[in-house]
Amino acid sequence: MNLHNPPAYLRRSGAGASVQFNGADIALIATSDQSGNRMELVELVAQPGFALPAHVQNRTHKSLLVLSGEILLSFSDKTYHLKEGDFGHIPKGVAHLIRYVAPNTRTLYFSETGGCASLFAELAQHEKMKEEPFTGLSETIDFQLVNGFEPSQLVEEVSNLVRPDGLLPYVIRKGGGEHLIVEDQLQTFLVRQNNTGGQFLVVLTEGPAGHAIIQHYHKLHTECFYALEGNMTMWNEGESTTLKPGDFLHVPAYTKHAYRLDSPYTKFIGMLSPGLFEPFFEALCTPYPAQTLPEKPGPARIDRVLKNYGSLDLYFVSPPPDKSMNPIQATMVRFSFWLAGKLASKK
Repeated sequence: MNLHNPPAYLRRSGAGASVQFNGADIALIATSDQSGNRMELVELVAQPGFALPAHVQNRTHKSLLVLSGEILLSFSDKTYHLKEGDFGHIPKGVAHLIRYVAPNTRTLYFSETGGCASLFAELAQHEKMKEEPFTGLSETIDFQLVNGFEPSQLVEEVSNLVRPDGLLPYVIRKGGGEHLIVEDQLQTFLVRQNNTGGQFLVVLTEGPAGHAIIQHYHKLHTECFYALEGNMTMWNEGESTTLKPGDFLHVPAYTKHAYRLDSPYTKFIGMLSPGLFEPFFEALCTPYPAQTLPEKPGPARIDRVLKNYGSLDLYFVSPPPDKSMNPIQATMVRFSFWLAGKLASKK
């Protein structure tokens, strides 16, 4: 671990810091302090009637995934009805309103520092002190009420399957996004760099049980893993642990790690900040037109990864830690990455 980065940490489902606000239970999954000012994540469980009033973020971008239940996400021109598995993205500068309309609705929020975790922690404190909740917030919190906001009264079901380019608000129906395959895994971009000004990516990974990926680390970005379905094994600095639905692992820069999908069907979502690891997915994966797992495994373009090794913020440590490679394969992998590193250092 690099001393300038916070340590990696594991948060089990239902454990860790949480707060309550206006009847909602809010798990502070990743705070600015925990992530080295890279990202914030919260899981919010609320009942019908809970709402975040019309507001705007002036510095940060925010994404959300509906884990269960239903919400209404309103902009000035449209109101969308999001259900389980639907995704929404709100860039900075866009006024919006969020309302919960089904019992026990669970939503996962992603933001940059000063966003969702900071906001809910301070709102909970205001409520305890019997203060007005949305006034007098700290300057570090990126939240501004929008007076006179008139949400669209026409409610649309989410039908869009395409991730648009640019700093635009959008929603994506469950199963949508920009799909790529690598072997038998489906990788889906829900948020790319151009949706956040390079601040973060959100990538959904799903697939059957398989072998571990190579052990590696990064120097310039932090990533996290939130398990949605099935079981998976994570290696963190050589130590293995099983992630089950609702578990979360934060992996800062310079942390050696790998993962393996263990169930017949496993799905997890990851946030990577900043978003500079995007070219790695483009190098390793192949665009895929379908939204279901591939019937036949696709290629793993290790050749393109090796060719661009010096520019991907990927640093090889060892072959897969589950010993899924035979000795000859492992030796070839070690040599290939060693050679790629040597060639990259000469450029």
